[in-house]
Amino acid sequence: MIPMQNALFTRTSHDYAGYNTNIPDQYRMDQFEREFTAKWIKGNEKMPSLVTVQIPNDHGADIRPEDGYLYKQSYMVDNDLAVGRILHFLSRTKYWKDMLVIITEDDPQGGVDHIDGHRSVLMMAGPYVKKGYVSHTHANFGSILKTIYNILNVPYVNQFDVTASLLTDFFTAEPDYTPYTLEMHDSRIFDAELSMKKYNKTIDWRKIEQGPEIDNPEIERKVMYKK
Repeated sequence: MIPMQNALFTRTSHDYAGYNTNIPDQYRMDQFEREFTAKWIKGNEKMPSLVTVQIPNDHGADIRPEDGYLYKQSYMVDNDLAVGRILHFLSRTKYWKDMLVIITEDDPQGGVDHIDGHRSVLMMAGPYVKKGYVSHTHANFGSILKTIYNILNVPYVNQFDVTASLLTDFFTAEPDYTPYTLEMHDSRIFDAELSMKKYNKTIDWRKIEQGPEIDNPEIERKVMYKK
């Protein structure tokens, strides 16, 4: 947002790449992990109750074989890999025990769907989310906001919030703290390493798989994933 109001400016990353499909989502994930670690793992700042992240390359763009995007579908692979990286990272932090991750698209772009071209994706992840669950509750952006408002004890803003479905069926009272494990992409469709070449960067997959740095792994892992 330009110009940005001060209330947002002081609470917005000034490093994270915005909407630009020429920038790989893997680059954004490096930025996300670096800033998250500096602020809320190594730093003394208190993590906010709500954090929003934009990972835009599922929007798609023209093919760029020289940058690793061999097909239009390559952008979706880049995006899926980035979403997996976020979950892999967050589920290995001390915050995971109290965390809910909501994943959706900004809009479905009128994509072909067997029910309705306006349908979009809604996924939730976290210890209190039912594993492998498929919801049949009608959901829209109002439902997502209403669910967030209820968790954070924020009053409803308008009639769309009031009348939207509350997505309580996603949740369980019996938490599962097992961390999410990243599934690697098919490099025949998207070459992640090549996408980072123009930034003179490589992807340290081993470091990514290890997860975020913590002070005392043996003690903290037991606390983080204790059932």
